[in-house]
Amino acid sequence: MKPASNGISFTSKSFSWKDGKHWFNEGIELFKHVKNHWYLSCLLMGVLLLLTATVSATLVMILVVFLSPVVTAFMMNCCHHVRSSKPLTFSVLWQAVFRELNYFLLLGLVSALLTLVMQQIHLQLMVAYNLPLELTEEMMQNMSGREALLRVLFNLLTNIPVALALAFSPALILFKKTHPFHAIQYSIKGFLKSWKAFVSMVMLIVLVFFGAMILASFFASVFMAVLGTASEFMINVLVLFFAFTITGIGLCCQYQAYTELFDQDNEEDEENGTEVYAEI
Repeated sequence: MKPASNGISFTSKSFSWKDGKHWFNEGIELFKHVKNHWYLSCLLMGVLLLLTATVSATLVMILVVFLSPVVTAFMMNCCHHVRSSKPLTFSVLWQAVFRELNYFLLLGLVSALLTLVMQQIHLQLMVAYNLPLELTEEMMQNMSGREALLRVLFNLLTNIPVALALAFSPALILFKKTHPFHAIQYSIKGFLKSWKAFVSMVMLIVLVFFGAMILASFFASVFMAVLGTASEFMINVLVLFFAFTITGIGLCCQYQAYTELFDQDNEEDEENGTEVYAEI
């Protein structure tokens, strides 16, 4: 399908810090409707990764890179169906994603290459400031405030470009049939247009994540006290459940941000298009 990057336009709205809270609240409401499909998708992906791990651990990492945009697009489609009052049919939701599978795989490849470049920059920064690449427990305990701050800044500096490139690009590919390279450009532009709201939303998600991890630690200690060493499996399942939940909420928040950032009038509707051709 021909890319429609030229049809992408931003809304005229200006965004403030409060919009990030609005995106977060709307994302939670959306997640309540799509959570079952999200957990089922995570389960299926987990089984696929486990089967792949029996062949090669390296293949697992490669698979994760290429599946991330695909799973993100699936979640975007779930939210889109809820917002459009359409039924959440598992097979139909995936069909729309598979139509653009080539673009999503290309996006995964681009993100992998960008990640490798950022990792090399990170290593060069660490070497330039004489920071050890590997940390022991003793080194972490004796770490100075300056070193801790530099490590945080370097991680942010090298991870943010990848995050911005993938923030809205899966949704742009899915809904507007945009070429991955153009989608990445507009994704970054979208962040720059709404950076206050985006940062506010991310901070709220991070706070919820730490809150969930604290809650998971509490339950883990309870399981350890009651079940002893037999509780290890339950603890792992609990941690994964919280991690998947926070990730799902974050993706729903991204969808809400996408709908308010980008003009929705020129989106292609596959189902409506099919009905028109059927009538003709």
